[in-house]
Amino acid sequence: MKMFSALLALYLALAVLAIPVQANDWPSWRGPNGDGKLPDTIAYPTKWSATDNIAWRVDLPDRGNSSPVVAGDRLFLTQSESEGRLRSLICFDTQDGRTLWKKTIHYDKVEATHRTNPHCPASPVTDGKLVFAWHGNAGLFAYDLEGNEKWSRDLGSDYAHIWGPHAASPVLLGSGLILHAGPGPVAKLFALNKNTGKTIWQTDLDEFESTDAKQFKGSWVTPLVLDNAGRTEIPIGLPDYLTSFDPKTGNELWRSAGLGDLCYSNVIVGNGRALYFCGFGGPAMGIKLPGATETGDLTESHRLWADPPKGKNQNPQRIGSGQVIGDHVYLLNAPGVMQCSLVETGELLWRERLGNSSWSSMNEIGGTLYVNDTKGTTYLIEPDPTEMKVLAANPVDENQHTNASPAFANGRIYFRTDAYLYGMK
Repeated sequence: MKMFSALLALYLALAVLAIPVQANDWPSWRGPNGDGKLPDTIAYPTKWSATDNIAWRVDLPDRGNSSPVVAGDRLFLTQSESEGRLRSLICFDTQDGRTLWKKTIHYDKVEATHRTNPHCPASPVTDGKLVFAWHGNAGLFAYDLEGNEKWSRDLGSDYAHIWGPHAASPVLLGSGLILHAGPGPVAKLFALNKNTGKTIWQTDLDEFESTDAKQFKGSWVTPLVLDNAGRTEIPIGLPDYLTSFDPKTGNELWRSAGLGDLCYSNVIVGNGRALYFCGFGGPAMGIKLPGATETGDLTESHRLWADPPKGKNQNPQRIGSGQVIGDHVYLLNAPGVMQCSLVETGELLWRERLGNSSWSSMNEIGGTLYVNDTKGTTYLIEPDPTEMKVLAANPVDENQHTNASPAFANGRIYFRTDAYLYGMK
């Protein structure tokens, strides 16, 4: 790990969470706090269909798995075309869906990915003044809200995985931009100055890299900015370990063993606990969050459960992230099966099929769970530890497909499929 600017690191530490976005914006992946939660201070749509309560629908040029972010009356979406040779950030008007501008990077190198994971899977992030798009091997780009490029960075061009790298979205923390780059034979964690693109620190994740791009190992996880009892940290699910880093330096704060080789979902926290659910049949794990001075390997002292034990490969595929509500965690597994478990022990309380397969992360909006399947149907669910209670099932156009998650801003829901971008009213 290399330190490039102690002064910038100090400024990052002093400016934690100072992001001047509007209160009802959705500025980043999984919303303003990166946890998919919004309070009930503003009402959001609960019923829609292909013909009802759709404010607008616009065509998209190609498939994509990234999700929209919103600042005021502007929506931003990353988009690839021509099998990743064109990588764009597109700005739409939230009122009518008009394209306001589109900035495209030409990248002519062949880059492997899986057919289910088109290029540009990372969602953008905005502070209400600048918007940032991570195009992976093609670079990181910052624009103002009018589409003028402010800076760009080449953060390496050796990221490679047969399922496609670059799915972790950048996140903002004070004056810093945190980026998890990888996975594959190269994996890194960066903090950059959001106004200049200059490196604050860089941590090489050598321990978590794969031997080659074909190995079934890696993490596609977006870092979570966590205020843990006054200590700001960024926990990330990585192969074998749930690991948390210091945003001031990039140094590891703590880790807990018990994860598998493949990590797709975000870390979810609540009630003083952190939970992680691995993908590809891997294990799940719950830990007690450490105190502000506790560091190191906390497996023995803080891990509450690991189910099933590493290596048994008994769990369903998990891609989307769940929600902790009180003593319970709710999760929609990739095969379309919803489950509720106890946070403290991992005990499964119920598991029931909801719909089709799903890559969607779950949002808690005003106390209601919103999650969608790959056919574009969004389900509203009342969180109940005794049974699955579906309040509504809202489809969009027939024959749609999506691996994305919706965004919620200023009383509207914004949602992409492979073919369209929607605004629900």
